[in-house]
Amino acid sequence: MKNKIFNSIIVVVSACIFLSFFLFNKGLNSLIQEIKTLNPLWIALAIILMLLFWLFEMLTLYVITKTFYKADNLLIKSFKFEMIGQFFGAVSPFSAGSHPAQLYAMIEDGIPAGISGCILMIKFIIHQAINIIILILAVIFKFSYFNSRVNYFIYFCISGLIVHIFIMIFAVLFSISKNITSKILMFSIKCLNKFKLVKNVDSTYKEIEIELQSFHENASLMTKNIGMCIYASIFTILQWLAFFSIPYCIYRSFGFNSANILTMITAQIFLINFMAIIPLPGAEGGAEGGFYFIYSLFFKSSTILTAIFIWRLLTYYSAIAVGGVFAIVLPKSSKKKK
Repeated sequence: MKNKIFNSIIVVVSACIFLSFFLFNKGLNSLIQEIKTLNPLWIALAIILMLLFWLFEMLTLYVITKTFYKADNLLIKSFKFEMIGQFFGAVSPFSAGSHPAQLYAMIEDGIPAGISGCILMIKFIIHQAINIIILILAVIFKFSYFNSRVNYFIYFCISGLIVHIFIMIFAVLFSISKNITSKILMFSIKCLNKFKLVKNVDSTYKEIEIELQSFHENASLMTKNIGMCIYASIFTILQWLAFFSIPYCIYRSFGFNSANILTMITAQIFLINFMAIIPLPGAEGGAEGGFYFIYSLFFKSSTILTAIFIWRLLTYYSAIAVGGVFAIVLPKSSKKKK
């Protein structure tokens, strides 16, 4: 119960700060009137792209999970695990709560800890590899364009790239080193304990420790399942392509059409890269500020705040709202049935 109250407080405080910023700077009536003038078809497309973002990430988790574990209704369960990860990632700094929460949900659903950890680690490594490749391509083709137009752009770009590479190296070490895995496992269990998802840290660790051997044995199978990796990579690319295209749909909803879609997609790639270094839930503040500085190149000054409002509503608060159903509401309902 306490963890649900804590999560609710995070959501409410974050939403209040978010709404206050726009109400004080734009005004409620002005914001509503401007939203009414937007093209509903482009907004509907932006919503569909957000749904596709969740769908493709769920399919990534699904194709990896079915390789290592057979279960009934695995597709539906994969969506549940995905949305739980979305919720806890949204309400935790650096999205650190996403994977521990998914791990806990998968174990509760009967998937052994060693296999669950392996599935999530493979998904994470593929996710990070695709992110780094996409970012490198963006730097090659569009760095000079944005660097000449956005102040201090090079610092944001380099710092974000370093963070992604560091995380990638860390994930690989986690997969091959049992000592590092043990330490990270203990840290994750302590995090779950703070959320009141795990009661006894030591006993839980001892129960899961025997699964570490299974984890490393399954992790080594990643290179032997090339087909799985290819499918997961394709779904991850489609996932991010859908997400990166959302600002362009918002842009077109205002009636603008002069900006190139590839340039705006690249702008989102750089923005997400920058958000990775913000140590707040949802990169609060940094996300809005980064959007303002980068997308001011495309939006008029009178529309940029409304664009930020819609973008955050679709890409961040929708994840909290939908993910919260799976993370808070459904578990409670399930317990009543038992």
